[in-house]
Amino acid sequence: MIMIRNSCIFLNQTLCFFIIAITAMMMPLWVPSVSGGEEPRENNGWEFRVAPYMWFISLEGDVTVKGQESDLDLNFSDIWDELNIAGMLTFDARKGNWGIFSDMIGANLGKSKKVGGAKIDPTIKLALLTAGGSYRLGTWKLSDATGKDVPTVAVDGMFGVRYTYLDIDLDFKRIRGVSGHKDWFDPLIGARAFFDLSEHWSFSMQGNVGGFGVGSDFTWGAMGAIGYRFRLFSEENNARAAAGYRAIYQDYSEGSGNNRFEWDVTLHGPILGLVIEF
Repeated sequence: MIMIRNSCIFLNQTLCFFIIAITAMMMPLWVPSVSGGEEPRENNGWEFRVAPYMWFISLEGDVTVKGQESDLDLNFSDIWDELNIAGMLTFDARKGNWGIFSDMIGANLGKSKKVGGAKIDPTIKLALLTAGGSYRLGTWKLSDATGKDVPTVAVDGMFGVRYTYLDIDLDFKRIRGVSGHKDWFDPLIGARAFFDLSEHWSFSMQGNVGGFGVGSDFTWGAMGAIGYRFRLFSEENNARAAAGYRAIYQDYSEGSGNNRFEWDVTLHGPILGLVIEF
């Protein structure tokens, strides 16, 4: 799994220092935005979650670098052949109704394609860093059964910013290849819901939209995960194995003609992870 350190392979030194420094300073205050879905344990202080994930990515869309366009469609059956696995690390923290979150993704993607008789070997190095805040809109019981605290659902409103870094090489066989890199920021708004179904089972889902022409013309994200809670070095069920599905769409463009850069791509695929509470 690709973690922060691995992502530094394809980020410049300044960006790497920025990400690591910000992460180190805020880690004591953060915890995972994807948590499998239970209402956090009640106490008077901060409540934290951290979750490393693997994301088995498929791609659908087009990318244009210096005016050269490539079709990046990659079916689910190609995932294992190409080993397109991204690393995700999420943090989330809440005190009262207010919370903060962070989500980091690093990936190295690519697959050979034939376009117009020419073979293209694209290499795409991708980093996504999202940070923001949340507000608990409410928690509701889903059953009127006496003496039962579950099932319940808690809903949060979310707002934040996503930073995207792309480094792309399009290697056209028998033709000179092209390469380029871009980065941009997208404002995001969204919501998430945590369903505490039983002592062990939980479910979460979340979605967001953004860009609005500030960075991307438009972007959206969606994710759902089911979790099974268990004990990990604790007397409480403080950990959760989680599995689900995630998708992110981005429509970003800049320039024209031979200077045209466009990233009109949906990343999607299953996720597997471990959520730890403390």
